[in-house]
Amino acid sequence: MNKYVVALIVAAVMPASAAFGYETSGYGSAMKDNFYYGQPTTRRATSSRAVMNNATTRNYNPDYGAGYFTTNDSGYKGSYNTKQTTTTKTSRSTQERKYFLAHPFFQPLKGRFSSVTDISYGENNFKFDMFSDALVTDLDQKSSTYRKTVPVSLEQLISGKVKTTQFVVKEDFGFGITDKLAVVLTGQYDSTELKLKDWTGEQSGPVDSKDSGLNIFGAGLQYRIVDNANWIATMAGFYQYQKDTANTFFAELKGGYKISRTTIYGVGRLSYSKLTDGDMYGSLFEEDTGDWLMLAYKTDVDSVVNVEGGAGVFAVMNKYVTLNGEMLFGHYDWHNQLSIKGAIGFQPGDMFALNLYAAGVLYDSAKNKTQTYINYNVNPTSEDLVGLSGIDPNTTVLETEGSYKIKNYNEYRVGIQAILYF
Repeated sequence: MNKYVVALIVAAVMPASAAFGYETSGYGSAMKDNFYYGQPTTRRATSSRAVMNNATTRNYNPDYGAGYFTTNDSGYKGSYNTKQTTTTKTSRSTQERKYFLAHPFFQPLKGRFSSVTDISYGENNFKFDMFSDALVTDLDQKSSTYRKTVPVSLEQLISGKVKTTQFVVKEDFGFGITDKLAVVLTGQYDSTELKLKDWTGEQSGPVDSKDSGLNIFGAGLQYRIVDNANWIATMAGFYQYQKDTANTFFAELKGGYKISRTTIYGVGRLSYSKLTDGDMYGSLFEEDTGDWLMLAYKTDVDSVVNVEGGAGVFAVMNKYVTLNGEMLFGHYDWHNQLSIKGAIGFQPGDMFALNLYAAGVLYDSAKNKTQTYINYNVNPTSEDLVGLSGIDPNTTVLETEGSYKIKNYNEYRVGIQAILYF
């Protein structure tokens, strides 16, 4: 059986988060008309007012003293005439488009560019127990018992804890082909470390496993289906290559309803990954000797299918601060998961924003699942051969396959996005 591993925490290639709106001198009320696209408007105002105009002839009245003029007094020609004056005033309300770059419906307009640099840290961990019954197979082609399989029972319960940490720098670069269609290129550097802790099988257990590098590249298209005063919807498709791992295809459909400065939306995603090297995936621990241990999530597979759907809310608090909350339920090939994500964005201008986010698991069906582990042993010792009746004592390769039970399963991720639009 070939060995194969997919990172526990995979950053999906999805469009950068952002939004469209505008601001005016009357910011709050103006946005209620059309949150995403505001066009300049012209207002014409008509007003009437009564104006008291002095008469052209004024007569001096000596009874009131010098310099004082009277109006409408009997016997005098001096008077005021009242005239109705109507004025028309034309004013232009200038409206500037305001792009909220942390909004989940982002794509650059025609001829414009976007850049989303996402820096994050994630952690995944689960405890496990290995069952005592297992099968050991001789894989030494020169051995007299090549491909012979015998049962074995472990002398003691073996348990442990797997902890995976991952640091990721992901870049999504977009360009607007039209106002409705945009292309997105993506690349990801990640550093992943797997640690086997609290191991009770051997004094030391397998060594930790580390991997780092530019491991993910991809490209895709995003299309805005509709965007009016009440509704917005987009669809997207992406291809992603993960080095020495898989070719993945993503599809996403997202739609939202606008209420003043808030967008309530739903999202659905589907991904299909074709494995490029092996027929199983999980937590892999490798040693320099060639020995390895795989706590597999799934075996005898050539592809992985993930489906997720959920709902979210994006709200503009003022022209600088935005909030976003999202809840997703996903079927991730071998387990189901309910997760939640929250973000706060700060945008000082039209071209730059920071978006701080955190995501965690509320429920995961991985708990209490029984999966398969594979242990590949090169040059086994005499102690390794104890109890293996019928196996050639001179064999150089043994493979043990058994079952393990996941006792709990947790993961979280925190990160910050630096978003540019130019």
